Amino acid sequence: MAIFKRGRVYWYHFWFSGMHVQESTKQGNPRVARQMEAACRTALAKGEVGILERKPVPTLRQFSQRFIDAISVRCSSKPNTVRFYAKKMNRLLDF
Repeated sequence: MAIFKRGRVYWYHFWFSGMHVQESTKQGNPRVARQMEAACRTALAKGEVGILERKPVPTLRQFSQRFIDAISVRCSSKPNTVRFYAKKMNRLLDF
């Protein structure tokens, strides 16, 4: 049982199938935290939860349009700012 207190809440951490599992219990009671750790270990052992796979990270080219759209909305009252970011993004994409 590996629980520890960080601030006012307890966290648990352990190794499962070569992967480090560390999560906050969001609880201030150590007994409840131990029960939550045991429940997580049981769920992993039964295969109910599993280790989640990460989403693939987009390339800069894939992300660039989303970034420019967000800047256009956020800085709509500042067209020079939008132009600046668009110009710098295009320069980055040249590489």
